[in-house]
Amino acid sequence: MSHLIVHAGFPKCGSTAIFAGLQQQFASLMAQNFLILNRSFEAAPTKNLAQPPLWEIESAVRNPPEAKAVKEKITKALKEAAPDANLILSSENLANRVMPKRLLQGIDEQHQVTVIFYMRPQVSWIPSAWKQWDMREGITLRATVEKYLELQRPAYLSIVQAWEETMPNAKIILRPLVSSELHEGDPIKDFYHQIGATFDTSVPPAPKSNLNPSIDHALMHLMMSDHSLFFKGRHDSTFMFRLLDFLPDTYKRTNAAMLSQLTSSEIFDTYYAENLILARDYIHMDDPKGFLDRHFRHTVEGDPYETMSDDRVMARAESIVQEVFNISVPRNQLAKALFDAVETRSAQQAT
Repeated sequence: MSHLIVHAGFPKCGSTAIFAGLQQQFASLMAQNFLILNRSFEAAPTKNLAQPPLWEIESAVRNPPEAKAVKEKITKALKEAAPDANLILSSENLANRVMPKRLLQGIDEQHQVTVIFYMRPQVSWIPSAWKQWDMREGITLRATVEKYLELQRPAYLSIVQAWEETMPNAKIILRPLVSSELHEGDPIKDFYHQIGATFDTSVPPAPKSNLNPSIDHALMHLMMSDHSLFFKGRHDSTFMFRLLDFLPDTYKRTNAAMLSQLTSSEIFDTYYAENLILARDYIHMDDPKGFLDRHFRHTVEGDPYETMSDDRVMARAESIVQEVFNISVPRNQLAKALFDAVETRSAQQAT
């Protein structure tokens, strides 16, 4: 009987890197009877056609006829596969309460199903979410923290429980995105370990993705402050990618702690009860409290971005723009000057 392996995310928990690792090792996986479902929910015949069906799933979950068609395609792929085949469905937006019911319910009654999640400590997940989404809409880091605390997101526990309830015969695996707890300290190798595949060390590693690049906190602040100039929406990364082409490595990272100690402790306390259940009942830690203290409690070093004055952060942004682009303008013109400089250099680079 063929086996369905669902890599269900969570978002911002190594999903892109894990899928890139699967794609990079496509030939090795095929030789081991591991097949990757593509955007048509069929076993991808080639490495290039192995792409995550992110937007297809997004559309299907809003459209019942599409959802039914997706389920039928997955069921067909499982039936047509060899009895010892392992079909991998990977998409981070599967980490949703409604996804199993609308797309996969009942498949676990006919086939072996394994569902794998990775969860990241909320104290690092929330600033990363701000950087990737909210900052691009002009939302401050503090407002982002308050929003997620109020919504209790990321909703790790309720989503894992929804999958467990909808697919009672499936094997549910929850892994912490914590280097010391991962197999060989690597999420890609850890995923291989969970599914029983052999990682081919002779295959070059997948190129690193810059979907959520790390950029100096002062430049992030500048772009947030004039977000409509730099971004067309929360998913627009065009300017970010162009900026990365010209930034020295020293500014391709967040050069300050993002959250204050007070906020970090607030996040730890808010999610503690939920995380304790996850660590004990789903990750199966022998010492769940100790695990949370080691990896989910955060000690802040240095002056955090969250409590820096606007004047201090903008002064740093001024200094970086002057150093990298040789531009010195009044502060109220800094955002436009940065935008124009990057656009001009990108255009020159393209010719």
